[in-house]
Amino acid sequence: MATIKEIAKACNVSISTVSNILNGKEKARQETKELVLQKAKEMNYVPNYMAKNLKQKNTKTIGIIAEDLTIFHTPAIVDGISACLEKKGYALLMGNMRMYQKYGNAFYTYKEYSSLVQGEMQEMLAKRVEGIIYVEGHYHVMKQFPELLAVPTVAVYGKVDSSEVPSVIYDDEQGGYEAAKTLISMGHRKIGVITGNHQSHHTMERMRGFMKALLDNGIPFNPCWEISGEWNRADGYTAAEQLIQQGVTAIFAMNDIMAGGVYDYVNEKGLKIGTDLSVIGFDNREISEAFYPTLSTVALPLSYMGNIAAELLTMKLENQAGEAEKREYKIPCQVIYRNSICRIQ
Repeated sequence: MATIKEIAKACNVSISTVSNILNGKEKARQETKELVLQKAKEMNYVPNYMAKNLKQKNTKTIGIIAEDLTIFHTPAIVDGISACLEKKGYALLMGNMRMYQKYGNAFYTYKEYSSLVQGEMQEMLAKRVEGIIYVEGHYHVMKQFPELLAVPTVAVYGKVDSSEVPSVIYDDEQGGYEAAKTLISMGHRKIGVITGNHQSHHTMERMRGFMKALLDNGIPFNPCWEISGEWNRADGYTAAEQLIQQGVTAIFAMNDIMAGGVYDYVNEKGLKIGTDLSVIGFDNREISEAFYPTLSTVALPLSYMGNIAAELLTMKLENQAGEAEKREYKIPCQVIYRNSICRIQ
């Protein structure tokens, strides 16, 4: 990778001439410009944007901190952030804390969690980022992070206990409502629900939406048709056995993995999804299209969430009022209708 000095030597012109031409400032002869630009291309010159921006006291660099890149929703959020920043001319620095891989599913309850996050923040600030987007691995409210306020910051998939840090989350309640509404629209009245852990924010919000849809359509809630699980396939299987024995015609599984357990039980009993039983999941993971028949599910607006987070942060950096002043930005989910739902006769 060539330097400006090497290009100047190859073209037999001054370093300042090359620098000005590459930055669009030099009123040189056309043949000189063409020579410099051609040599820069041939010698694989790559401009050092970081050094340039440091001279201008403006790095145009955003730090992205992910609690764990392996959690299913994180890559799509990061991609949405990257697409927006690329369009706006910002570079990004990626930090992956690998919390889930190191400490398991409840990593945010780990006693060293706060100090680890603060350490990651300090590393980003040492690299002179202008702002930070913090991508949470699970929904939770982060507390006691004063370092977050050193530069403009936005949280995604969760919240920060600070009025200065806006959060971008999806609307779990609306997603639960739409899932139930979809089943009801197909004539179902005996609808079972397989929840996640009852302490989970996602479970509580999705259940609130589910109950509201029943109420809006005059359908009484049967507590016997609510079975709690732990988001895994085995719990989906066990819950399906109980619910089908009670005569439900449709099941709302609060994630696609538990819906897979429903498929396992139904197939084992010689029944057919989409004919004998309707099923809708949640998350729209890749596995939902691998099931047979394909699983209807509620899609999370992950890439769009990342895009909105980046928009909010750049608005804060550019001192624009409006959406950047909101404390919480809640984005609706969308039902993906596939072959696992049938109209009841």
